[in-house]
Amino acid sequence: MGFLYNLVFLLLLAPLYAGLTRKLRARLQNRQGPPILQPYFDLFKLLGKEERRVSADWIFRGAPALVLTGALAAGLFLPMAFAAPLGAAGDGLVVIYLLTLSSVGTVLAGLASRSPFASAGASREVMLLLVVEPVLAAAFFTLGVRENALAVAGAGALTWAPSTAFAALAALAVLQAESAKLPFDIAEAETELMGGPCIEYSGPPLALLQLALMIRQTVLASFFAALFLPWLPLLHPVKVLVILALVEVVAVFSPRVRIAQAIRFFEGLAAVALAGLLFAAFGA
Repeated sequence: MGFLYNLVFLLLLAPLYAGLTRKLRARLQNRQGPPILQPYFDLFKLLGKEERRVSADWIFRGAPALVLTGALAAGLFLPMAFAAPLGAAGDGLVVIYLLTLSSVGTVLAGLASRSPFASAGASREVMLLLVVEPVLAAAFFTLGVRENALAVAGAGALTWAPSTAFAALAALAVLQAESAKLPFDIAEAETELMGGPCIEYSGPPLALLQLALMIRQTVLASFFAALFLPWLPLLHPVKVLVILALVEVVAVFSPRVRIAQAIRFFEGLAAVALAGLLFAAFGA
């Protein structure tokens, strides 16, 4: 039951969340915006288009499946209204590993296309990955120290403290970056790189990559909800929507930063996350 629910939740609701947040962004910018169901229309349109391959490299062909598989697998280790289907097989570290695997797939997609724009986007993705993932891990370990377990929360037993607040702040910033939203959409940066690592993809592979990004955003929001908002699990879809809406609001009012600025920001945020970990170690 839980296995099927998580898959359906991610595959069917992730595009809906994307449509709702896109509509929110348009309204905040005083625009009408596209229909809420537009992401579904875009995906079906791409699935029906012919693929134009710019490279015969097997990595180029297989990268979209790797990105999607990593994001979907991470979702199976999270509680989404019901207990995590694979919760007994791994903890939150596995979720972080699988999300990293999905990001690595995006990097491979850009590098294998042999496009200068895609390669530039892939290099930026790598640099962000190296500074963002340690911050997420530190935030997760902070809760692990407080709760004496590395299992993903979901039973409603979390108690808030200064260390928890530090961890939540760090995780929110990571969510913004991992969702490829302003001010950290540096790897895509349409005005600079015309789409970043995925620029050379078309047809069904591009549909897989776009769906994978939507699913990854939903998984990240679900991870945050499971860790920091574990109460009332049946309201999980609503909590995910609120978190993604918050990410979109921050994106609307934030200008894009340069890669060097983003690295400095997350280096400072790493200090915040480590401070939370120290607080947790001393019981605060």
